Amino acid sequence: MNPHKKRRDFLKQSLAGVFGVAAATLPSNAAEPRTRPAADDGYRALVCVLLEGGADTFNMIVPRRKKSYEKYRKLRRHLAVARDSLLPIDARYGLRGNMGEMQRLYREKKLAVVANVGTLVEPVTPRQVREGSKKIPFELFAHNTQRDQWMFGDATGRSRTGWAARATDRLYPVSNPARSYCTIDTADVNTLLFSGGRKDPLHLTEPNISPDTMRRYGFGPESGGGAFGRVYQHLYALHQLDRNPLQATMARQRIRELNLPVKLEGLFDGVRDFDGFTTGVHEVGKPLGSQLELVAQTLSVKDRFPGRPRRQIFFVDHHNWDTHDSDNEHQTGYLSDSLGAFQKAMEELGMESEVTVLTLSDFGRSLTPNGAGTDHGWGTHAFVMGGAVKGGKIYGKMPRIERDSPDAWYDRLVPALSMESYLATLLAWMGLSKDELDLVLPNLRSFPTRDLGFMRG
Repeated sequence: MNPHKKRRDFLKQSLAGVFGVAAATLPSNAAEPRTRPAADDGYRALVCVLLEGGADTFNMIVPRRKKSYEKYRKLRRHLAVARDSLLPIDARYGLRGNMGEMQRLYREKKLAVVANVGTLVEPVTPRQVREGSKKIPFELFAHNTQRDQWMFGDATGRSRTGWAARATDRLYPVSNPARSYCTIDTADVNTLLFSGGRKDPLHLTEPNISPDTMRRYGFGPESGGGAFGRVYQHLYALHQLDRNPLQATMARQRIRELNLPVKLEGLFDGVRDFDGFTTGVHEVGKPLGSQLELVAQTLSVKDRFPGRPRRQIFFVDHHNWDTHDSDNEHQTGYLSDSLGAFQKAMEELGMESEVTVLTLSDFGRSLTPNGAGTDHGWGTHAFVMGGAVKGGKIYGKMPRIERDSPDAWYDRLVPALSMESYLATLLAWMGLSKDELDLVLPNLRSFPTRDLGFMRG
């Protein structure tokens, strides 16, 4: 078997699979949900950390037993992590030596591993992929397509809205003021995770709300005076109903931007400060530590949001995981330290069991090096952290990292667990019913497992 099958052959097989996917109409998600959750239901939040670029998780969780480690070492060659540097998490596996915080959390049963999860159209084995007898996601190994499928929560190509937007649309009717503050983006990029919802996500860049200069100079919606200000507002209000969809959308967005500082004035007054968050080295974009610190600070004032939302989903983007020409040693250590600092912040707030962190990534990496780093893969490992997590355990079957692995399609792991099963486990914890999960994750019915068991009720 040739482990270096050309990428175009993979793409050809991948594209062939998608033509078997029926263009079925998705269940309608337009009906108003019942008004919930109530204040007495408690608070719960998901913090989605995207390991952007495709994380090489196979150098994050490494086999420790001598025979398995030797197979891993021979396959990964110069990229192999030294066996004596591994931090044990059980008798069989260890974390990379700079992941001490994640080892601590795992041992404290606050961190779990979800093994070999990824985008799937239906359950499939490596043999079935080779034979072409089962459908597979289209455009495998392409960053934008595979990342979009994770953001949409659907690898069939039929969904064009984000799973977080669909989930929060089910949790809150549009008439509830809390709906405007259920989805919060702290990254420096727009995310499809929140696209297509009844309300746009709230984008926060730092723990303060910018001064409402429009209101200050008589242009704002609550200025109480200024003829030009009233005309300005009237024009935007008219354009919200414009027949041109782009112009109407821009007008609605501008009106929201003008109203937001008024509604959230004083939100971050007396915000908590936390220790332990740092910035990365040579990191592109907003640092992971800065984003997670902002999430923690926002959670410290969560009850000041209008409507007091009891369910929220945050998006955090950790860059630089596309390691074609290097190892991901720096990223793993920085991720570990940042997650450790965030969990400590949650404990300070008394929210340890109310906030769950999950990782997503475009895809895993190839098992064999390309000479300097690794290439795009398919299946990967995910991490889930929090007091509500049944941690200290690996969920699913760990794949064999060895030459001609029976768990791989050439040198790319074929996911054994679906993205939908992973997300459904987390969204059920957020309070979505079985029927609602089928609406939010329309391809969930294709997989035998709806709950992977890593969350407490």
